[in-house]
Amino acid sequence: MASRTRLVWIALIAYTVVAVAVFSSTWVDPTGSWIGSPKDPGLFIWYLGWIPHELAQGHNPLFTDYLSYPPGVNLMWNTSTIFPALVLWPITALFGPVVAYNALITAGVALSAWLGFLAARRFINHQVMCLAAGLIYGFSPALVAQALGHPHVVVSLFPPVALILGHEIFVRCRMRPVAAGALAGVTAAFQLLTGEELLAMTALIGAIGVALLALLHRDEVRPALPYVLKAAGAALLAFAIVAAYPLAFQFLGPQRVSGNVQQPDVYVSDLLAFVIPSRLINFTGNVTENGAYIGLPLLALFAAGLVAGWRRPAIRWIGLMTLIVAVLSLGPHLHVNGNVTPIWLPWAAVAQLPLVGSALPARLMAIAFLGVGIVAAGAFAIARTPARRFTTGFLLFAGLLAISPSVPYPSAPAIAPAFFRPGGDVERIIPGAVVLITPFSSKQSTDAMYWQAVANYRFKMPEGDAFTPGPYLGPHPSFLQSALDGLDAGRALTVTPDVRARALADLETFGVTTIVAGPSPGHAAIVDFLTQVEATAPVADGGVEVWWRVSSG
Repeated sequence: MASRTRLVWIALIAYTVVAVAVFSSTWVDPTGSWIGSPKDPGLFIWYLGWIPHELAQGHNPLFTDYLSYPPGVNLMWNTSTIFPALVLWPITALFGPVVAYNALITAGVALSAWLGFLAARRFINHQVMCLAAGLIYGFSPALVAQALGHPHVVVSLFPPVALILGHEIFVRCRMRPVAAGALAGVTAAFQLLTGEELLAMTALIGAIGVALLALLHRDEVRPALPYVLKAAGAALLAFAIVAAYPLAFQFLGPQRVSGNVQQPDVYVSDLLAFVIPSRLINFTGNVTENGAYIGLPLLALFAAGLVAGWRRPAIRWIGLMTLIVAVLSLGPHLHVNGNVTPIWLPWAAVAQLPLVGSALPARLMAIAFLGVGIVAAGAFAIARTPARRFTTGFLLFAGLLAISPSVPYPSAPAIAPAFFRPGGDVERIIPGAVVLITPFSSKQSTDAMYWQAVANYRFKMPEGDAFTPGPYLGPHPSFLQSALDGLDAGRALTVTPDVRARALADLETFGVTTIVAGPSPGHAAIVDFLTQVEATAPVADGGVEVWWRVSSG
Protein backbone atom coordinates (compact mmCIF):
# COMPACT_ATOMS: atom_id res chain seq x y z
CA MET A 1 0.00 0.00 0.00
CA ALA A 2 2.85 2.40 0.88
CA SER A 3 4.52 1.78 -2.47
CA ARG A 4 1.24 2.47 -4.33
CA THR A 5 0.80 5.73 -2.44
CA ARG A 6 4.40 6.71 -3.12
CA LEU A 7 3.88 6.02 -6.82
CA VAL A 8 0.99 8.51 -6.88
CA TRP A 9 3.31 11.36 -5.90
CA ILE A 10 6.13 10.12 -8.08
CA ALA A 11 3.70 10.22 -11.00
CA LEU A 12 2.72 13.83 -10.23
CA ILE A 13 6.37 14.88 -10.08
CA ALA A 14 7.17 13.02 -13.31
CA TYR A 15 4.28 14.59 -15.22
CA THR A 16 5.28 18.03 -13.93
CA VAL A 17 8.87 17.54 -15.07
CA VAL A 18 7.70 16.44 -18.52
CA ALA A 19 5.33 19.42 -18.77
CA VAL A 20 8.08 21.89 -17.83
CA ALA A 21 10.36 20.25 -20.41
CA VAL A 22 7.70 20.55 -23.14
CA PHE A 23 7.25 24.26 -22.37
CA SER A 24 10.91 24.91 -21.55
CA SER A 25 11.24 27.51 -24.32
CA THR A 26 9.00 29.73 -22.19
CA TRP A 27 10.23 28.73 -18.74
CA VAL A 28 13.74 29.99 -19.51
CA ASP A 29 12.13 33.46 -19.29
CA PRO A 30 8.68 33.06 -17.69
CA THR A 31 8.19 36.79 -17.04
CA GLY A 32 9.21 37.89 -20.53
CA SER A 33 7.29 35.37 -22.62
CA TRP A 34 4.18 33.25 -22.52
CA ILE A 35 3.35 29.75 -23.72
CA GLY A 36 1.57 29.53 -27.06
CA SER A 37 0.44 31.94 -29.73
CA PRO A 38 0.66 35.75 -29.72
CA LYS A 39 -3.11 36.44 -29.52
CA ASP A 40 -5.30 34.29 -27.26
CA PRO A 41 -3.01 34.13 -24.20
CA GLY A 42 -3.33 37.92 -23.84
CA LEU A 43 -7.04 37.44 -23.19
CA PHE A 44 -6.47 34.95 -20.37
CA ILE A 45 -3.63 36.96 -18.88
CA TRP A 46 -6.15 39.80 -18.64
CA TYR A 47 -8.59 37.53 -16.76
CA LEU A 48 -5.92 36.21 -14.38
CA GLY A 49 -5.15 39.77 -13.34
CA TRP A 50 -8.71 41.11 -13.42
CA ILE A 51 -10.36 38.63 -11.02
CA PRO A 52 -7.95 39.33 -8.10
CA HIS A 53 -7.93 43.05 -8.95
CA GLU A 54 -11.70 43.32 -8.57
CA LEU A 55 -12.00 41.04 -5.55
CA ALA A 56 -9.30 43.00 -3.74
CA GLN A 57 -11.44 46.11 -4.15
CA GLY A 58 -14.62 44.36 -3.08
CA HIS A 59 -16.16 44.54 -6.56
CA ASN A 60 -18.13 41.92 -8.47
CA PRO A 61 -15.61 40.15 -10.74
CA LEU A 62 -18.34 38.70 -12.99
CA PHE A 63 -19.00 42.00 -14.76
CA THR A 64 -16.74 44.69 -16.19
CA ASP A 65 -17.17 47.93 -18.07
CA TYR A 66 -13.42 48.19 -18.50
CA LEU A 67 -14.03 46.33 -21.75
CA SER A 68 -16.65 47.28 -24.38
CA TYR A 69 -17.36 50.53 -22.54
CA PRO A 70 -19.96 51.86 -21.90
CA PRO A 71 -22.31 48.80 -21.82
CA GLY A 72 -19.63 46.40 -20.54
CA VAL A 73 -19.26 42.62 -20.54
CA ASN A 74 -20.86 39.78 -18.60
CA LEU A 75 -17.81 37.63 -17.86
CA MET A 76 -19.89 34.52 -17.17
CA TRP A 77 -20.55 34.46 -20.93
CA ASN A 78 -16.81 34.44 -21.51
CA THR A 79 -13.94 32.14 -20.66
CA SER A 80 -12.96 34.11 -17.58
CA THR A 81 -11.30 31.18 -15.70
CA ILE A 82 -12.50 32.47 -12.34
CA PHE A 83 -11.50 29.47 -10.22
CA PRO A 84 -7.96 29.18 -11.65
CA ALA A 85 -7.53 32.94 -11.18
CA LEU A 86 -8.36 32.52 -7.49
CA VAL A 87 -5.99 29.57 -7.07
CA LEU A 88 -3.18 31.42 -8.84
CA TRP A 89 -3.78 34.73 -7.05
CA PRO A 90 -0.56 34.42 -4.95
CA ILE A 91 1.53 33.82 -8.09
CA THR A 92 -0.18 36.72 -9.86
CA ALA A 93 0.47 39.00 -6.87
CA LEU A 94 4.14 38.02 -6.56
CA PHE A 95 5.22 37.56 -10.18
CA GLY A 96 2.47 38.97 -12.38
CA PRO A 97 -0.25 37.46 -14.59
CA VAL A 98 2.17 36.32 -17.32
CA VAL A 99 3.93 33.92 -14.93
CA ALA A 100 0.52 32.87 -13.58
CA TYR A 101 -0.60 32.08 -17.13
CA ASN A 102 2.50 29.99 -17.80
CA ALA A 103 1.94 28.14 -14.52
CA LEU A 104 -1.71 27.54 -15.46
CA ILE A 105 -0.88 25.96 -18.84
CA THR A 106 1.93 23.84 -17.40
CA ALA A 107 -0.05 22.71 -14.37
CA GLY A 108 -3.11 22.09 -16.54
CA VAL A 109 -1.26 19.56 -18.66
CA ALA A 110 0.56 17.93 -15.73
CA LEU A 111 -2.49 17.68 -13.46
CA SER A 112 -4.68 16.39 -16.31
CA ALA A 113 -2.14 13.63 -16.91
CA TRP A 114 -1.99 12.86 -13.19
CA LEU A 115 -5.75 12.60 -12.82
CA GLY A 116 -5.84 10.47 -15.96
CA PHE A 117 -3.34 8.20 -14.21
CA LEU A 118 -5.55 8.05 -11.09
CA ALA A 119 -8.60 7.25 -13.23
CA ALA A 120 -6.72 4.49 -15.05
CA ARG A 121 -5.84 2.85 -11.71
CA ARG A 122 -9.54 2.10 -11.30
CA PHE A 123 -9.53 -0.11 -14.37
CA ILE A 124 -5.95 -1.29 -15.01
CA ASN A 125 -4.02 -3.42 -12.54
CA HIS A 126 -0.61 -2.39 -13.85
CA GLN A 127 0.95 0.76 -12.44
CA VAL A 128 3.38 1.42 -15.31
CA MET A 129 0.54 1.15 -17.81
CA CYS A 130 -1.49 3.56 -15.71
CA LEU A 131 1.40 6.01 -16.03
CA ALA A 132 1.28 5.53 -19.80
CA ALA A 133 -2.49 6.13 -19.82
CA GLY A 134 -1.92 9.42 -17.98
CA LEU A 135 0.71 10.44 -20.52
CA ILE A 136 -1.63 9.69 -23.43
CA TYR A 137 -4.38 11.80 -21.86
CA GLY A 138 -2.49 14.78 -20.42
CA PHE A 139 -0.02 15.13 -23.28
CA SER A 140 -2.45 14.20 -26.02
CA PRO A 141 -2.47 16.22 -29.26
CA ALA A 142 -5.88 17.54 -28.16
CA LEU A 143 -4.57 19.20 -24.99
CA VAL A 144 -1.17 20.14 -26.40
CA ALA A 145 -2.88 21.94 -29.31
CA GLN A 146 -5.19 23.77 -26.90
CA ALA A 147 -2.12 24.89 -24.92
CA LEU A 148 -1.49 27.38 -27.73
CA GLY A 149 -3.98 29.67 -26.03
CA HIS A 150 -6.98 27.96 -24.38
CA PRO A 151 -6.24 27.19 -20.72
CA HIS A 152 -9.96 26.69 -20.01
CA VAL A 153 -9.67 23.51 -22.13
CA VAL A 154 -6.11 22.57 -21.14
CA VAL A 155 -7.16 22.35 -17.50
CA SER A 156 -9.04 19.11 -18.25
CA LEU A 157 -9.20 17.87 -14.69
CA PHE A 158 -12.94 17.34 -14.61
CA PRO A 159 -13.32 14.47 -17.15
CA PRO A 160 -11.10 12.02 -15.18
CA VAL A 161 -12.61 13.22 -11.89
CA ALA A 162 -16.09 12.65 -13.35
CA LEU A 163 -15.03 9.16 -14.46
CA ILE A 164 -13.67 8.32 -11.01
CA LEU A 165 -16.72 9.65 -9.16
CA GLY A 166 -19.11 8.22 -11.74
CA HIS A 167 -17.54 4.80 -11.29
CA GLU A 168 -17.88 5.19 -7.53
CA ILE A 169 -21.53 6.27 -7.68
CA PHE A 170 -22.82 3.94 -10.38
CA VAL A 171 -20.59 0.88 -9.95
CA ARG A 172 -18.53 0.53 -6.76
CA CYS A 173 -20.83 2.29 -4.26
CA ARG A 174 -18.25 2.11 -1.45
CA MET A 175 -18.29 5.76 -0.37
CA ARG A 176 -21.24 7.22 1.48
CA PRO A 177 -23.63 8.38 -1.27
CA VAL A 178 -23.96 11.88 0.18
CA ALA A 179 -20.17 12.28 0.33
CA ALA A 180 -19.66 10.98 -3.22
CA GLY A 181 -22.46 13.15 -4.56
CA ALA A 182 -21.31 16.28 -2.74
CA LEU A 183 -17.80 15.81 -4.07
CA ALA A 184 -19.18 15.46 -7.60
CA GLY A 185 -21.28 18.59 -7.21
CA VAL A 186 -18.44 20.72 -5.88
CA THR A 187 -16.01 19.61 -8.59
CA ALA A 188 -18.67 20.33 -11.23
CA ALA A 189 -19.13 23.83 -9.81
CA PHE A 190 -15.39 24.45 -9.87
CA GLN A 191 -15.38 23.32 -13.50
CA LEU A 192 -18.19 25.79 -14.23
CA LEU A 193 -15.92 28.55 -12.93
CA THR A 194 -13.00 27.21 -14.98
CA GLY A 195 -14.56 26.38 -18.33
CA GLU A 196 -18.29 26.05 -18.83
CA GLU A 197 -17.93 24.33 -22.21
CA LEU A 198 -15.93 21.42 -20.80
CA LEU A 199 -18.49 21.02 -18.01
CA ALA A 200 -21.35 20.89 -20.52
CA MET A 201 -19.51 18.42 -22.75
CA THR A 202 -18.57 16.16 -19.82
CA ALA A 203 -22.16 16.26 -18.56
CA LEU A 204 -23.43 15.36 -22.04
CA ILE A 205 -21.01 12.46 -22.37
CA GLY A 206 -21.78 11.42 -18.80
CA ALA A 207 -25.50 11.27 -19.55
CA ILE A 208 -24.85 9.13 -22.61
CA GLY A 209 -22.51 6.97 -20.54
CA VAL A 210 -25.09 6.40 -17.81
CA ALA A 211 -27.68 5.41 -20.44
CA LEU A 212 -25.21 2.97 -22.01
CA LEU A 213 -24.30 1.54 -18.61
CA ALA A 214 -27.97 0.99 -17.79
CA LEU A 215 -28.48 -0.68 -21.16
CA LEU A 216 -25.53 -3.02 -20.67
CA HIS A 217 -26.55 -3.90 -17.09
CA ARG A 218 -30.33 -3.69 -17.08
CA ASP A 219 -30.73 -6.15 -14.21
CA GLU A 220 -28.65 -4.01 -11.86
CA VAL A 221 -30.45 -0.73 -12.40
CA ARG A 222 -33.23 -1.09 -9.82
CA PRO A 223 -30.97 -2.19 -6.90
CA ALA A 224 -28.62 0.74 -7.58
CA LEU A 225 -31.33 3.42 -7.66
CA PRO A 226 -31.46 4.31 -3.91
CA TYR A 227 -27.70 4.93 -3.75
CA VAL A 228 -27.66 6.84 -7.04
CA LEU A 229 -30.61 9.05 -6.12
CA LYS A 230 -29.07 10.00 -2.76
CA ALA A 231 -25.77 10.83 -4.49
CA ALA A 232 -27.56 12.82 -7.21
CA GLY A 233 -29.47 14.88 -4.63
CA ALA A 234 -26.29 15.69 -2.74
CA ALA A 235 -24.54 16.58 -6.01
CA LEU A 236 -27.29 19.01 -7.05
CA LEU A 237 -27.33 20.67 -3.65
CA ALA A 238 -23.54 21.07 -3.50
CA PHE A 239 -23.44 22.36 -7.06
CA ALA A 240 -26.20 24.88 -6.36
CA ILE A 241 -24.47 26.24 -3.25
CA VAL A 242 -21.37 27.17 -5.26
CA ALA A 243 -22.83 27.84 -8.70
CA ALA A 244 -26.27 29.38 -8.10
CA TYR A 245 -25.12 33.00 -8.05
CA PRO A 246 -22.72 32.77 -11.04
CA LEU A 247 -25.40 31.03 -13.12
CA ALA A 248 -28.06 33.54 -12.07
CA PHE A 249 -25.72 36.37 -13.02
CA GLN A 250 -25.03 34.74 -16.37
CA PHE A 251 -28.65 34.22 -17.37
CA LEU A 252 -30.35 37.09 -15.52
CA GLY A 253 -27.58 39.67 -15.16
CA PRO A 254 -26.55 42.56 -17.41
CA GLN A 255 -25.18 42.10 -20.93
CA ARG A 256 -26.32 38.50 -21.13
CA VAL A 257 -25.76 36.82 -24.49
CA SER A 258 -28.28 34.77 -26.43
CA GLY A 259 -27.85 32.59 -29.50
CA ASN A 260 -24.88 30.49 -30.58
CA VAL A 261 -21.57 32.24 -30.04
CA GLN A 262 -19.56 29.97 -32.35
CA GLN A 263 -19.76 29.14 -36.04
CA PRO A 264 -21.33 25.72 -36.67
CA ASP A 265 -19.63 23.02 -38.73
CA VAL A 266 -16.17 24.62 -38.66
CA TYR A 267 -14.27 23.52 -35.54
CA VAL A 268 -14.78 19.78 -35.89
CA SER A 269 -12.53 16.73 -36.12
CA ASP A 270 -11.58 15.84 -39.69
CA LEU A 271 -11.90 12.14 -40.53
CA LEU A 272 -8.26 11.99 -41.68
CA ALA A 273 -7.03 13.75 -38.56
CA PHE A 274 -7.29 10.56 -36.51
CA VAL A 275 -4.56 8.87 -38.57
CA ILE A 276 -2.61 11.69 -40.26
CA PRO A 277 -0.64 14.32 -38.30
CA SER A 278 -2.41 17.69 -38.20
CA ARG A 279 0.28 19.50 -40.20
CA LEU A 280 -0.34 17.21 -43.18
CA ILE A 281 -4.06 17.73 -43.60
CA ASN A 282 -6.38 20.61 -44.41
CA PHE A 283 -8.64 21.74 -41.60
CA THR A 284 -11.69 24.00 -41.60
CA GLY A 285 -10.84 25.47 -38.21
CA ASN A 286 -7.47 26.55 -36.83
CA VAL A 287 -4.44 24.73 -35.49
CA THR A 288 -5.54 25.13 -31.86
CA GLU A 289 -8.64 23.02 -32.50
CA ASN A 290 -6.92 20.40 -34.69
CA GLY A 291 -6.04 17.87 -32.00
CA ALA A 292 -7.67 14.61 -33.11
CA TYR A 293 -4.47 12.82 -34.18
CA ILE A 294 -4.26 9.41 -32.48
CA GLY A 295 -1.97 7.69 -34.96
CA LEU A 296 -2.01 4.14 -36.31
CA PRO A 297 -0.04 2.51 -33.43
CA LEU A 298 -2.41 3.78 -30.73
CA LEU A 299 -5.47 3.10 -32.86
CA ALA A 300 -4.31 -0.48 -33.36
CA LEU A 301 -3.58 -0.83 -29.66
CA PHE A 302 -6.96 0.68 -28.75
CA ALA A 303 -8.71 -1.82 -31.05
CA ALA A 304 -6.70 -4.68 -29.57
CA GLY A 305 -7.47 -3.55 -26.04
CA LEU A 306 -11.18 -3.28 -26.78
CA VAL A 307 -11.30 -6.75 -28.33
CA ALA A 308 -9.15 -8.38 -25.62
CA GLY A 309 -11.01 -6.61 -22.83
CA TRP A 310 -14.52 -7.01 -24.23
CA ARG A 311 -15.46 -9.44 -21.46
CA ARG A 312 -14.37 -6.87 -18.88
CA PRO A 313 -17.39 -4.60 -18.32
CA ALA A 314 -15.33 -1.46 -17.54
CA ILE A 315 -13.06 -1.76 -20.59
CA ARG A 316 -16.03 -2.53 -22.84
CA TRP A 317 -17.93 0.51 -21.57
CA ILE A 318 -14.94 2.87 -21.77
CA GLY A 319 -14.09 1.65 -25.27
CA LEU A 320 -17.63 2.11 -26.57
CA MET A 321 -17.91 5.55 -24.96
CA THR A 322 -14.60 6.58 -26.54
CA LEU A 323 -15.92 5.63 -29.97
CA ILE A 324 -19.12 7.60 -29.32
CA VAL A 325 -17.16 10.69 -28.25
CA ALA A 326 -14.90 10.46 -31.30
CA VAL A 327 -17.91 10.26 -33.63
CA LEU A 328 -19.55 13.26 -31.93
CA SER A 329 -16.31 15.23 -32.34
CA LEU A 330 -16.75 14.96 -36.12
CA GLY A 331 -19.48 17.59 -35.92
CA PRO A 332 -22.76 17.85 -37.84
CA HIS A 333 -21.27 16.93 -41.24
CA LEU A 334 -18.38 14.67 -42.17
CA HIS A 335 -15.19 16.60 -43.03
CA VAL A 336 -12.52 14.85 -45.10
CA ASN A 337 -9.22 16.70 -45.57
CA GLY A 338 -10.98 20.02 -45.11
CA ASN A 339 -13.83 19.21 -47.51
CA VAL A 340 -17.29 19.41 -45.96
CA THR A 341 -19.42 16.52 -47.24
CA PRO A 342 -23.24 16.41 -47.15
CA ILE A 343 -23.16 13.36 -44.86
CA TRP A 344 -25.08 14.12 -41.65
CA LEU A 345 -23.60 12.97 -38.35
CA PRO A 346 -25.06 12.59 -34.81
CA TRP A 347 -23.74 15.95 -33.60
CA ALA A 348 -26.34 17.65 -35.83
CA ALA A 349 -29.05 16.34 -33.48
CA VAL A 350 -27.07 16.89 -30.27
CA ALA A 351 -26.38 20.53 -31.22
CA GLN A 352 -30.11 21.26 -30.98
CA LEU A 353 -29.93 20.96 -27.19
CA PRO A 354 -29.93 24.28 -25.27
CA LEU A 355 -26.50 25.98 -25.31
CA VAL A 356 -24.79 22.94 -26.87
CA GLY A 357 -24.80 24.63 -30.27
CA SER A 358 -22.14 27.02 -28.93
CA ALA A 359 -19.76 24.16 -28.10
CA LEU A 360 -16.93 23.21 -30.45
CA PRO A 361 -17.19 19.48 -31.30
CA ALA A 362 -13.43 19.18 -31.93
CA ARG A 363 -12.82 19.79 -28.22
CA LEU A 364 -14.53 16.52 -27.38
CA MET A 365 -11.25 14.84 -28.28
CA ALA A 366 -9.87 16.19 -25.00
CA ILE A 367 -12.26 13.71 -23.38
CA ALA A 368 -11.83 10.93 -25.95
CA PHE A 369 -8.08 10.66 -25.27
CA LEU A 370 -8.85 9.63 -21.68
CA GLY A 371 -10.60 6.52 -23.03
CA VAL A 372 -7.92 5.97 -25.67
CA GLY A 373 -5.25 5.99 -22.98
CA ILE A 374 -7.05 3.60 -20.63
CA VAL A 375 -8.04 1.05 -23.28
CA ALA A 376 -4.70 1.19 -25.14
CA ALA A 377 -2.68 0.84 -21.93
CA GLY A 378 -5.07 -1.87 -20.80
CA ALA A 379 -4.17 -3.92 -23.88
CA PHE A 380 -0.67 -4.45 -22.47
CA ALA A 381 -1.96 -5.15 -18.97
CA ILE A 382 -4.38 -7.77 -20.31
CA ALA A 383 -1.78 -9.50 -22.51
CA ARG A 384 -0.66 -12.80 -21.01
CA THR A 385 1.91 -14.27 -23.43
CA PRO A 386 5.40 -12.82 -24.01
CA ALA A 387 4.64 -12.37 -27.72
CA ARG A 388 1.51 -10.33 -27.02
CA ARG A 389 3.28 -8.26 -24.38
CA PHE A 390 6.10 -7.51 -26.80
CA THR A 391 3.66 -6.53 -29.55
CA THR A 392 1.49 -4.34 -27.33
CA GLY A 393 4.55 -2.82 -25.66
CA PHE A 394 6.04 -1.95 -29.05
CA LEU A 395 2.77 -0.41 -30.23
CA LEU A 396 2.48 1.59 -27.03
CA PHE A 397 6.01 2.95 -27.36
CA ALA A 398 5.45 3.78 -31.03
CA GLY A 399 2.11 5.38 -30.21
CA LEU A 400 3.58 7.58 -27.48
CA LEU A 401 6.39 8.56 -29.84
CA ALA A 402 3.89 9.43 -32.61
CA ILE A 403 1.84 11.80 -30.43
CA SER A 404 4.71 13.28 -28.44
CA PRO A 405 4.69 17.11 -28.53
CA SER A 406 7.12 18.87 -30.82
CA VAL A 407 9.74 20.97 -29.07
CA PRO A 408 10.50 23.76 -28.78
CA TYR A 409 6.87 24.50 -28.13
CA PRO A 410 5.71 27.89 -29.49
CA SER A 411 6.35 30.83 -27.21
CA ALA A 412 5.48 34.50 -27.66
CA PRO A 413 7.27 37.53 -26.16
CA ALA A 414 5.32 39.36 -23.45
CA ILE A 415 5.99 42.84 -24.79
CA ALA A 416 4.25 46.06 -23.75
CA PRO A 417 5.29 49.57 -24.80
CA ALA A 418 7.06 51.54 -22.06
CA PHE A 419 4.07 53.89 -21.96
CA PHE A 420 1.96 51.20 -20.23
CA ARG A 421 4.61 49.82 -17.89
CA PRO A 422 5.16 51.02 -14.30
CA GLY A 423 6.57 54.54 -14.38
CA GLY A 424 5.22 55.16 -17.88
CA ASP A 425 3.03 58.09 -18.79
CA VAL A 426 -0.08 55.92 -18.59
CA GLU A 427 -0.05 57.14 -14.99
CA ARG A 428 -1.06 60.58 -16.28
CA ILE A 429 -4.45 59.13 -17.25
CA ILE A 430 -7.16 59.72 -14.66
CA PRO A 431 -8.11 56.32 -13.16
CA GLY A 432 -11.26 55.01 -14.81
CA ALA A 433 -11.00 57.32 -17.84
CA VAL A 434 -11.88 55.89 -21.25
CA VAL A 435 -8.98 55.30 -23.63
CA LEU A 436 -9.10 54.09 -27.23
CA ILE A 437 -6.15 51.80 -27.98
CA THR A 438 -4.96 50.57 -31.35
CA PRO A 439 -4.70 47.91 -32.57
CA PHE A 440 -8.41 47.79 -31.73
CA SER A 441 -9.00 44.83 -29.42
CA SER A 442 -11.67 42.44 -30.66
CA LYS A 443 -11.49 39.08 -32.38
CA GLN A 444 -8.48 40.37 -34.35
CA SER A 445 -6.19 41.37 -31.47
CA THR A 446 -5.79 41.21 -27.69
CA ASP A 447 -2.76 43.54 -27.50
CA ALA A 448 -4.77 46.37 -25.92
CA MET A 449 -6.15 44.01 -23.27
CA TYR A 450 -2.66 42.84 -22.35
CA TRP A 451 -1.43 46.44 -22.16
CA GLN A 452 -4.42 47.33 -19.99
CA ALA A 453 -3.47 44.51 -17.60
CA VAL A 454 0.16 45.71 -17.55
CA ALA A 455 -1.16 49.18 -16.61
CA ASN A 456 -3.02 47.55 -13.68
CA TYR A 457 -6.42 48.29 -15.25
CA ARG A 458 -5.99 52.04 -14.87
CA PHE A 459 -8.34 52.91 -17.74
CA LYS A 460 -11.48 51.65 -19.47
CA MET A 461 -11.70 50.78 -23.17
CA PRO A 462 -14.53 50.74 -25.74
CA GLU A 463 -13.05 47.49 -27.04
CA GLY A 464 -12.14 43.96 -25.94
CA ASP A 465 -12.06 40.35 -27.11
CA ALA A 466 -15.20 39.29 -25.25
CA PHE A 467 -18.67 38.12 -26.22
CA THR A 468 -21.39 40.76 -26.00
CA PRO A 469 -25.12 40.66 -26.84
CA GLY A 470 -25.76 40.03 -30.50
CA PRO A 471 -23.86 37.82 -30.10
CA TYR A 472 -20.66 39.57 -31.13
CA LEU A 473 -17.07 38.67 -30.34
CA GLY A 474 -16.07 42.17 -29.31
CA PRO A 475 -18.16 45.30 -28.77
CA HIS A 476 -21.18 46.15 -30.85
CA PRO A 477 -19.87 46.91 -34.38
CA SER A 478 -19.04 50.55 -35.00
CA PHE A 479 -17.71 52.61 -37.88
CA LEU A 480 -14.52 53.41 -35.97
CA GLN A 481 -13.77 49.76 -35.25
CA SER A 482 -14.31 48.84 -38.90
CA ALA A 483 -12.07 51.69 -40.04
CA LEU A 484 -9.23 50.82 -37.63
CA ASP A 485 -9.40 47.10 -38.39
CA GLY A 486 -9.34 47.89 -42.11
CA LEU A 487 -6.27 50.12 -41.78
CA ASP A 488 -4.48 47.40 -39.81
CA ALA A 489 -5.38 44.95 -42.59
CA GLY A 490 -3.87 47.23 -45.23
CA ARG A 491 -7.09 48.69 -46.64
CA ALA A 492 -6.84 52.37 -47.58
CA LEU A 493 -9.38 54.89 -46.22
CA THR A 494 -9.85 58.44 -47.44
CA VAL A 495 -10.78 60.85 -44.65
CA THR A 496 -13.72 62.77 -46.07
CA PRO A 497 -15.82 65.15 -43.94
CA ASP A 498 -18.39 62.35 -43.54
CA VAL A 499 -15.73 59.83 -42.45
CA ARG A 500 -14.33 62.31 -39.92
CA ALA A 501 -17.79 63.10 -38.59
CA ARG A 502 -18.64 59.42 -38.10
CA ALA A 503 -15.33 58.74 -36.37
CA LEU A 504 -15.80 61.70 -34.02
CA ALA A 505 -19.36 60.61 -33.28
CA ASP A 506 -18.10 57.18 -32.23
CA LEU A 507 -15.43 58.73 -30.01
CA GLU A 508 -18.09 60.83 -28.33
CA THR A 509 -20.42 57.84 -27.91
CA PHE A 510 -17.60 55.84 -26.32
CA GLY A 511 -16.66 58.74 -24.03
CA VAL A 512 -13.03 58.58 -25.15
CA THR A 513 -10.71 61.14 -23.54
CA THR A 514 -7.36 59.78 -24.75
CA ILE A 515 -6.24 57.88 -27.85
CA VAL A 516 -3.14 55.68 -27.90
CA ALA A 517 -1.83 54.21 -31.17
CA GLY A 518 0.39 51.26 -30.34
CA PRO A 519 2.58 49.05 -32.54
CA SER A 520 0.57 47.20 -35.19
CA PRO A 521 0.83 46.30 -38.90
CA GLY A 522 -1.09 49.42 -39.92
CA HIS A 523 0.43 51.77 -37.35
CA ALA A 524 1.52 54.46 -39.83
CA ALA A 525 -1.84 54.48 -41.63
CA ILE A 526 -3.72 54.56 -38.30
CA VAL A 527 -1.67 57.48 -37.01
CA ASP A 528 -2.31 59.40 -40.26
CA PHE A 529 -6.05 58.64 -40.06
CA LEU A 530 -6.39 59.67 -36.41
CA THR A 531 -4.32 62.80 -37.00
CA GLN A 532 -6.82 63.89 -39.66
CA VAL A 533 -9.76 62.96 -37.43
CA GLU A 534 -8.37 64.85 -34.45
CA ALA A 535 -6.95 67.68 -36.59
CA THR A 536 -3.82 67.58 -34.45
CA ALA A 537 -0.62 65.59 -34.36
CA PRO A 538 0.00 63.03 -31.60
CA VAL A 539 2.79 63.05 -29.05
CA ALA A 540 5.36 60.25 -29.30
CA ASP A 541 5.57 58.74 -25.83
CA GLY A 542 7.08 55.45 -24.65
CA GLY A 543 6.76 53.56 -27.93
CA VAL A 544 3.24 54.78 -28.76
CA GLU A 545 1.54 57.84 -30.23
CA VAL A 546 -0.82 59.69 -27.88
CA TRP A 547 -3.61 62.22 -28.38
CA TRP A 548 -4.12 63.51 -24.85
CA ARG A 549 -7.18 65.65 -25.52
CA VAL A 550 -9.72 64.21 -27.89
CA SER A 551 -11.70 66.76 -29.87
CA SER A 552 -15.48 66.52 -29.98
CA GLY A 553 -16.04 68.03 -33.39
